Amino acid sequence: MDQKMLQEFREVLAKNPFVEKIGIEILEIRTGYVFSRVKTKKELENIYEDMHGGCLYTIADNMAGIAASTCGFYVTTVNGSIQYLRAGRNTEYIFCRAEVIKQGKTITAVHVELTDDNDMLLNTAEFTYFNLKERAVS
Repeated sequence: MDQKMLQEFREVLAKNPFVEKIGIEILEIRTGYVFSRVKTKKELENIYEDMHGGCLYTIADNMAGIAASTCGFYVTTVNGSIQYLRAGRNTEYIFCRAEVIKQGKTITAVHVELTDDNDMLLNTAEFTYFNLKERAVS
């Protein structure tokens, strides 16, 4: 794992107050891939005591955006679609894997999977990003 990249994108997350409130923690990162987790807590639940769907979407979008950014561009979301397959309940953490499936000159596509503590698939998502400008990669 690229420690410099890990530090860079942890700092990116720290600058986003909404994401910081959710508590996304990057565990692994490399070009085109990010693996993270969020500790479940009462403030992130819906009325059924499951993790709120909007929170799950936020996790997916942010991690997909970081995966896309590791390919060398600043990006912005063009489109996102999430499939809520199972409720995020009875788990200490929600885990997120985001992987670039197509890196283009102007568009990057990312596939996301959200799982629970038992690696049970909760959600899948697809995101498309517009590549704004090249990032300085050190």
